Amino acid sequence: MKDQKNNKEPLSPYQKWKQNLGDVRPWDVLVADSKVSDEVQQERFDICKGCPELIKTTNQCKKCGCFMKLKTTLKEAACPIGKWGKHE
Repeated sequence: MKDQKNNKEPLSPYQKWKQNLGDVRPWDVLVADSKVSDEVQQERFDICKGCPELIKTTNQCKKCGCFMKLKTTLKEAACPIGKWGKHE
């Protein structure tokens, strides 16, 4: 079924997940240079904990599908709804 607004096929769940990742890739969690300080990670995760899009039992975001305990550690990561962004 095509999207009536722009006449394109809707994205599959996998395509949407890849789109929401932005510049971040799962293997970035293994690279030390790609991580933020513990303070920045905690600040980001505190924002997530107050968000209605967070699935509390798994700490997973409903919008991007990411596990936020990990995503909040990455410099290049950003919230899919703009609550926090990349860290320089």
